[in-house]
Amino acid sequence: MVEFDRSAFIQKFQEEATEYLQRLNEGVITLEGDPKNRELIDQMLRDAHTLKGSSRMVGLLDISDIAHRLEDIMVKIRDGEMQFDPSMSDSFFEALDAIVFLKDNAGKDVSEQIDVPSLLDRLAAVASGSPSEVSQVPPSAEPQPAPSAAAAPAPHESQARQTSEPEPAAAAPGPQQAPAQPAVEEKLQTRTQQTVRIRTEQVDRLLNLVSEVVISQIKAEQHARDLRVAQALANDLYQAWRRVNASLAFDVQHVGAASDDLGVIDEMVTELKNRMTHMLKEYSDEVSRASTVVADLQEHSMAIRMLPVSTVFNAFPRAVRDLARQFKKEVDLVIEGGDTELDKKVLEEINDPLIHIMRNAVDHGIEPVEKRRELGKPEKGTIRLAARQEGDHIVIEISDDGAGIDPAAVKAAAVRKGYITESEAKSMSDREATYLIFEAGFSTSPIITEISGRGVGMDVVREFIVDKLKGSLDVESRPGEGTTFRLTIPLTLAIIRALLVRVSGQVFAIPTASIEETLRIDPAEVIKAEGREVIRRQRRTIPLVHLRDVLGLPADEEAETRKLPVVTIGFSGHRMGFLVDAFVGEQQIVIKTLGSHLKHVDNVAGVTILGAGEVVPILNVPDLMANARRMTGKTAGTRVKPAEERGPRRVLICEDSFTTRELERSIFEAAGYVVETATDGAAGLTKLRGGLQVDAVVTDVQMPNMTGFELTRAIKSDDALKDIPVIIVTSLEREEEKAEGIDAGADAYITKSVFNQDTLLDTVERLIR
Repeated sequence: MVEFDRSAFIQKFQEEATEYLQRLNEGVITLEGDPKNRELIDQMLRDAHTLKGSSRMVGLLDISDIAHRLEDIMVKIRDGEMQFDPSMSDSFFEALDAIVFLKDNAGKDVSEQIDVPSLLDRLAAVASGSPSEVSQVPPSAEPQPAPSAAAAPAPHESQARQTSEPEPAAAAPGPQQAPAQPAVEEKLQTRTQQTVRIRTEQVDRLLNLVSEVVISQIKAEQHARDLRVAQALANDLYQAWRRVNASLAFDVQHVGAASDDLGVIDEMVTELKNRMTHMLKEYSDEVSRASTVVADLQEHSMAIRMLPVSTVFNAFPRAVRDLARQFKKEVDLVIEGGDTELDKKVLEEINDPLIHIMRNAVDHGIEPVEKRRELGKPEKGTIRLAARQEGDHIVIEISDDGAGIDPAAVKAAAVRKGYITESEAKSMSDREATYLIFEAGFSTSPIITEISGRGVGMDVVREFIVDKLKGSLDVESRPGEGTTFRLTIPLTLAIIRALLVRVSGQVFAIPTASIEETLRIDPAEVIKAEGREVIRRQRRTIPLVHLRDVLGLPADEEAETRKLPVVTIGFSGHRMGFLVDAFVGEQQIVIKTLGSHLKHVDNVAGVTILGAGEVVPILNVPDLMANARRMTGKTAGTRVKPAEERGPRRVLICEDSFTTRELERSIFEAAGYVVETATDGAAGLTKLRGGLQVDAVVTDVQMPNMTGFELTRAIKSDDALKDIPVIIVTSLEREEEKAEGIDAGADAYITKSVFNQDTLLDTVERLIR
């Protein structure tokens, strides 16, 4: 008998399983608040059963066995033999995470990363009603949301489009939550009617063709305008001829034999005028009909790739729950506007930025229960995740009712770490200071750990939202009350509205989403303030620059000088006025990338093609603003350049374990460091006080003669040594021990359970550069 090839079906199983796993994750969260939801229990039972069967069919037996255990538990809950208790959630999530890991690594040997037999025993214990200790599978320092449907295949996309707006969903470590709303239950039901499986590559090809049709339509509209000009000329010719013909009629003697020819010319001019009028009308009507068809084609083809943001949002109750447990806080997550639709490609890009903002809100925003109680706040903090459509953009807001951002602390950290100078900090407004959190590597945390204070996160948010998605990012914070992050993102990355401006004889496009206003000003309105040109608008002073200077173009001698056209752009809390030579107009444009060979051209985000075939650069707003602010002398947020390095960097390692000491030595030497070692804290301190010059100290904690904490205190209390960064690398992982490291003055605290050379080197680099 011929055995069929199961491997050919694994990809299809992986695509299908993503949807079931997403629904099961959502179901566990909902059951925590409504453990007797029979309809939901039945749905979860069906999903576990389907996972069990389909995974066994493709030969993924470990997944099938885990799903079977989940099915056993759900059967007992359904039959009333046991009741779902929020304490079971960890076991469910451990099992679901294991299935995700096994699914993503199908065909690989992962026995060292995950112990399936032990997991099955723990799930069997849950099914029998025995307590079970949960272990994280596989271990990770970063809690990840459940598999996002944005990365799922087309069948889930089609089904997801039919879901209704989710009601506020709770996510907290505690067992008490509000009852699930009917809309949530409905959302979790299987929806298979009227769906079709389409590969995303096919959708992308369709949309590329639609973009070409739109360009052809723009050209056709330009041809129609050209025809109107020709028709106007023909009409002028006709009128001129009528005047000449009328005058000749009074001079028959001179016309003589030419009268027949003049009659023929008269007929030709009349016919030309009539034909041009008729042709223009027919062509204009055809262009109008085609415009309607193209608009419908564009709208419906774009809709194919549109998904509700709930396909991403629905993963966050689980993620926030895990973060709350990790940071020992209590948090409710409220989700609004889940039915707002967004381009699938955009959805795929916003998951990481949202995760970073959520982590920041739970870690730095929401206070611990005791602190909130002292402040008179509800013990459980609230994070609100909301989406809405405004024109051709989507606005996503993430707000919390936590501690807010302290502008003074941000300024102090920025000065301490070399992002700004003392004088810049004094002249900087609180709102400008708030935006420093988006600078690469910036953190106000007093210590770097494996999960916090690394300055990696908010700069990623800016990179994705502003640089990749051409959106905008705003933050509003009220110390003691909370913070709101507002992400404004284009509905699609293919077509946007833009303002066309002329600069030095060339046309450029500026995305209208970044434009606050356009105006024409008298030259007398431009004033000098602090050595730069500014204008005053609505009681605010706006710096003014010539766009040609930012782009490095020569002045246009024929540019308008009576009224100066100005484009005011707002970005990351700053406003800037750009002088241009002329406004050309506003229109919809199709974005074309520059290709891999021109991946990043300063000030240029892409190009578009106008109706006349003219290729027009689309300006990159973040680049424009950064370059313009440098020109006007406002360099806040640009890290101060370090002094020239004085040779190889040097590090002192204090470690009593020979193996660990030599391992760390080899890591640093391979990275180009000069390494000094000491067998305990006392020996290391003796070397430092004896004149050893180092850029950083890496130390263990538990050592003879002097511990790492004692060494750290000694270094930080010595005026000659206090500026040397101290990095603690230890197996002590309890929060009290980390707190002692902070109290001692350590700059970073890395636990050996998550130790790897990249983490160590990256931490030292951030502290000494």
